[in-house]
Amino acid sequence: MATIPTFRTWVAGEIVTAAFLNSNIRDAGNFFVSWPVFEGRQTVAQSITSGVVTALLFDAEDIDTDNGHSTSTNTDRYVAQTQGRFQVSGKVSLAQSATGYRQAQIWKNGTAINGADTVLAPAPAVHRQSTPVMTAFVNGSTDYFQIAMAQLSGGALNTVVTAAEQPTFSVRMVGTT
Repeated sequence: MATIPTFRTWVAGEIVTAAFLNSNIRDAGNFFVSWPVFEGRQTVAQSITSGVVTALLFDAEDIDTDNGHSTSTNTDRYVAQTQGRFQVSGKVSLAQSATGYRQAQIWKNGTAINGADTVLAPAPAVHRQSTPVMTAFVNGSTDYFQIAMAQLSGGALNTVVTAAEQPTFSVRMVGTT
């Protein structure tokens, strides 16, 4: 868990020490140049049942500076370890099907965030769809984000996980309020 710095109020006549400078300038600077950030990918195809909104599983991490994601337990979620406002985005990819819609969503605590939904018509090729970029406040201990998707092709479709088509999940802290 990253610790959000609190800044010291200096008073007239106070002697500046190395410890004061480290805790009030160095440590704060280190926090602000390394905000909590997570970027993950899906490298193993996942079957998405027709008509069922499903949280995607992310088994690869490119970066996770605040240990909010696990590649072995609840791989569908990022649990924010630091309280604050986070920006969340992602991309989904589904196998080819010319039937039904495709949907991508961002969830907070298992529920779609208002306005965090995109729906597209089917395409004759592999379907790639980005989520909106959303921000939400989290409590820093139990709140979590997920990328979810649905499709209505009439049968199960697999996610596509080759190279640039891999589903992605990105979470980064953007503020404290």
